[in-house]
Amino acid sequence: MQSAVATDKQLRELATHGSKPFPIQFYLDDTDNFPNHNVNRHWHDELEFAVIQEGKADYLIGEESVQLCQGDGIFINSKVIHGYEAGERAVVPNIVFGSELISGGNQTVYQKFVQPVLYSSISCLSLSNQIDWQSEILQSLHRIFRLLNSEEETRELDVQINLASIWRILYMNRQACMELPQNAGFQTTQARLRLMLEYIYEHYTEKIRLADIASAAKVSKSEALRCFKEGADTSPVDYLIQFRLNKARKLLQTTTNTVTEIAGTVGFENVGYFGRMFKKAFGTTPQNLRKQGAGTAKGFVEC
Repeated sequence: MQSAVATDKQLRELATHGSKPFPIQFYLDDTDNFPNHNVNRHWHDELEFAVIQEGKADYLIGEESVQLCQGDGIFINSKVIHGYEAGERAVVPNIVFGSELISGGNQTVYQKFVQPVLYSSISCLSLSNQIDWQSEILQSLHRIFRLLNSEEETRELDVQINLASIWRILYMNRQACMELPQNAGFQTTQARLRLMLEYIYEHYTEKIRLADIASAAKVSKSEALRCFKEGADTSPVDYLIQFRLNKARKLLQTTTNTVTEIAGTVGFENVGYFGRMFKKAFGTTPQNLRKQGAGTAKGFVEC
């Protein structure tokens, strides 16, 4: 059994990806080797691309859950908190790499094509073979995976060529996958948001106030509200409630614990309130969800 991804207290991954001369690393994740088939939340400065080779997985990006089936892929931007869950075995080849590998030291390329993505509002982009330009990216990713596991003479050059090709496709389709770049304060907002999300992830079972969440990032309550609105399009309290509800839905689908026990486990003191919020979020009661079986509640898409 592989241990969880090692992180510091801010969920930053501790591993080094690749080397300074060639900052890219290939990984072949097999969720059978992770506790409960889940890869814990973490973030890194590097960019990441992943493809579902076998099975399916739910990528957790901030407050979003991106559901991917076999053959689908995902792009995860720099400094974005992410992890993924798989109910059963999933095999996920992925690459983590420094943005400098795309620009090749050319500052014009970096400033014109790379930097606008790094500082944009895009956190992730799901990739499907059903969309032509996304299919091209997936094909290039498979070439990169093969190259990184080969001894070809021009391996490093070919990897960089394919990464540049991927980035060109992203740039040419930027209107379809990103908004306009944010101002310089975007990074600060993301950093503060990461600290507050970390607090929620660690303490959601406890009684949490808005002041507690704000204190985790050493900001005022009004600044916490602004960071969540800008970075997650929700409020801290609404995010906390939805996070608890998602945890509860998972427990309903995977355990035989009573509704009352599950409500208390995820931080709801009043089971009646839990039931009302659950129905509002998923279109069904906790009891009916359990009767219907996994995947039938509103908002849960079966691959």
